[in-house]
Amino acid sequence: MPPKTLRKARRQNPQSSQAAAIQASDYDTEAVEAASIPTRTPAEINFTVIRRYVPSLESIICYAPSAQLYTMQPTGTWEKESGVEGTLFICQLTPSPVTGGGRHCIVVLNRKGLENLIVESGEIQHVEIGADSFLMLGFKPRASSHEDDMKVLGLFIQAESPSKEEICQIIKGHWEEAVMERSLAGGNDGITNLGDGFIPSRAEEEDQKVMGRRLSLSELFGKQ
Repeated sequence: MPPKTLRKARRQNPQSSQAAAIQASDYDTEAVEAASIPTRTPAEINFTVIRRYVPSLESIICYAPSAQLYTMQPTGTWEKESGVEGTLFICQLTPSPVTGGGRHCIVVLNRKGLENLIVESGEIQHVEIGADSFLMLGFKPRASSHEDDMKVLGLFIQAESPSKEEICQIIKGHWEEAVMERSLAGGNDGITNLGDGFIPSRAEEEDQKVMGRRLSLSELFGKQ
């Protein structure tokens, strides 16, 4: 009887060691797959997305979770643009090629459509902060236009940290800096009015047909 017991034990040993080896191999494979999955922070993802629309993006200063777009009508009343609403980002751009000074812009990534609001601080002619921190941005009509009245865009911002009051003050401060830069440059620093200053290349235009495009304020105010 003892010899038979020994023979059975010898047959089982290779099987048990093989099973253990297979199990260890599975763990190794899972570890390699887990290590190969890239991880990016929300800030890195936001930077990548915005840079598709703003190639001169240098950094994101802060953001507000929600911003709703309004336009002032000729009657003086406000009309909400139902198709434009999303996260608002305040961004720092690469220095001005004319003066070397800082440049900034605001971006509203539209969650309701493919058109995103992008306005460089140097494009804005006037900034006011109204009741409940309602932000008003004034734009001068094009030189070729026969209109004299400033076009006004409104942003109703919702934020906590930083607060909407702080965000409005940051945007106003960037506009004040842009006014100084514009005076040093002896004009508009190459900025086209009505928020159409970013001129994408043909390749960028083709990409934006798929992933969205910049909202033209000329078209927006042209509805009036």
